Amino acid sequence: MDVELPAQVRRWKDRMHRFVAEELMPLEPDLPPFANRLPAEDIAALVRRMKDAGLWALAVPREFGGGGLGWVGLCALREALGHTTLCSLGKLLGAEPPVLLYDAGEDLRARYLLPTIAGERYGCFALTEPEAGSDAANLSLSAVPDGTGHYLLNGRKVFSSHADEADYALVFGVVPQGPGQAGGITLFLVDRGTPGFHWVRRIETMGGDRPSELVFENCRVPDANRLGATGKAFDLAQRWFACDRIALQPPIALGAAARSLALAQAAGVAPALELGRLALGLHAARAMLYHAAAKADRGEDVRHDASLVKATATSAALEAVERAMAWFGPRGYSRALPLERYYRDLRRFPIAAGTYEIQQFVVARGLLRGYAGLDRMAAPL
Repeated sequence: MDVELPAQVRRWKDRMHRFVAEELMPLEPDLPPFANRLPAEDIAALVRRMKDAGLWALAVPREFGGGGLGWVGLCALREALGHTTLCSLGKLLGAEPPVLLYDAGEDLRARYLLPTIAGERYGCFALTEPEAGSDAANLSLSAVPDGTGHYLLNGRKVFSSHADEADYALVFGVVPQGPGQAGGITLFLVDRGTPGFHWVRRIETMGGDRPSELVFENCRVPDANRLGATGKAFDLAQRWFACDRIALQPPIALGAAARSLALAQAAGVAPALELGRLALGLHAARAMLYHAAAKADRGEDVRHDASLVKATATSAALEAVERAMAWFGPRGYSRALPLERYYRDLRRFPIAAGTYEIQQFVVARGLLRGYAGLDRMAAPL
C-alpha cells in the first residue's frame, strides 16, 4: 500500500513539486555539466522565490520560526526536490540547518542556527580525513587547549561538501586527555576567515559535487565555539549520520529515480517486466523511508533504521536511473535527457556518509549484538 502522508505534508509536497517544475527544471540546461553551480545572483533569486512560495524552513521546529513538519515532512519535500537535477544545489537545502545545531547553547544558536535558518549563513560538515574515511572514529586532527580558553586546531579534512561556499564549518577534532581534562573527539564551529583555517581546493569528481579539502594550521578557536561536551562529538556525529541517511540522500535519490522511470515510461522505451521490478524496489524503499522518518518524529532511536534506509533506497534508485538511461540508448547517454546527470550525481550516495558495505555491517552488528531485532523491523507506523 502507499505511505499515507499527513494532509499538511501532502500540500507542501505538492507545492514543492510545482516549484520544481516551474522554477528549477527550466534552469537545468544552464547547469554546467560537471559542477553544481549557478551564478550567485541566480541562487539568491531562487532562495527569494522559495521564501515567497512559503517553502523555506518548513521542517524547522516552530520554536525556531519554521513550519514544524519534522522528518516526514522533510523527506517529502526532498523527494519532490529530487525531481530536478538541481537538487544538490547546497543553498537550496540550507534552510534546514545541521540537526546538531538545535542542541547548541543560546549564544551559538544566535550566531549560527538562527542565521542559517534565515538563509543568511551556510555551514558545511568537516569530518572525513585522508586516513579516516569509513572509519570516522579514527580522526587525527588535533584540538589542543592553549591555556587561554582557546583550542589550537591542526590537521586536514577532505571531501567536505559545499565547503567552498560555506560561512562556517562544523569541525571534528581530537582533544588530548590530560590531568583533570577530558579528551576525545570534540566538535567546534569555525568561521570562514579564522586565521589558520585554509580552504585548499575543490576535489574533482565524476558528478556535479565538488567537495573540498580544508587545512587547519594553529587555527585558534575559542571554547565558546565548542558544540557539546569535550569527547562526546562522535555521538553527535551519529545523530547527523542518521539524519543524512534518512532525510537527505534517500528521498532525493527516490525522487530522481521516479522521474527517470516516468520519462522512460512516457517515451515507451521501458520493458514492462523490468519496469515493474524496479518500481517494486522503489516502492519498498519509499515505505521503509517514511517508516523510519515517522519513528524519528516520535523521538525513537533510528540509527539502525538509517542504515537500512540508506543502503536500500540509494542502491535501488541508482539501479533505476542506470536502467532508464540504458533503455533510451545513445539518447539516454547524452545530455538531451537528465539521466546521465542523475547517474553521475547519485553514484556518490552509496559511498558518501557511509558506504553500502558499511551499512550492511552496521545492520548485521545490530542484529548479532541484540541492538535491533528482525521482529521490530515491521513495527507499524
